[in-house]
Order: sequence, then C-alpha cells, then structure tokens
Amino acid sequence: VATDEAPPTFLCIPDASGEQGQVFDPCSSLDGCDPGLACAEPDAAVECDAMADGCCVPYCDPDAPACPGAGQQCLPITQEVGRCALP
Repeated sequence: VATDEAPPTFLCIPDASGEQGQVFDPCSSLDGCDPGLACAEPDAAVECDAMADGCCVPYCDPDAPACPGAGQQCLPITQEVGRCALP
C-alpha cells in the first residue's frame, strides 16, 4: 500500500485463494493469490485473462530479476522488492 505521504509497505494476509491463486490465475482481492504472488491489474501479463478483475503475478528481486511471463520485467516497488509486469 502506498500513499503520497508514505512509501509502500507490505502486510501479511492469509491466503484465501484455495485451489486458485497460482501464477496468472484471475483474482479479485489482495488475498486471492498464493504466497509470493500479488493480485495485479490484468494487463500485467499477456497470459492473464484481460476480462478478469486482476491477475496473480510474482513478486521479484530487482537485483536478480526473473519473471515467468512473456515480456515481463521486474518493476521495482521498493529497493528490495519488485513485481513482475509488462513495462
């Protein structure tokens, strides 16, 4: 969560994804993805369903980026953490 006054912060929330919530699965809430994944906008990866509310994509290390989606890059959120998405 980021605001104009504060840098992004991370919260631990329970995984409520059940059998879903894997990489590129559709999601509609912050707890809709497996651990290590973020519920992002559906245009974060070509593998995502463009009609879904969101899509599960991995967090990544900006210093050692590795993203599974075609054309994805590790876009920094903080100096230590990024999120895989299309540029």
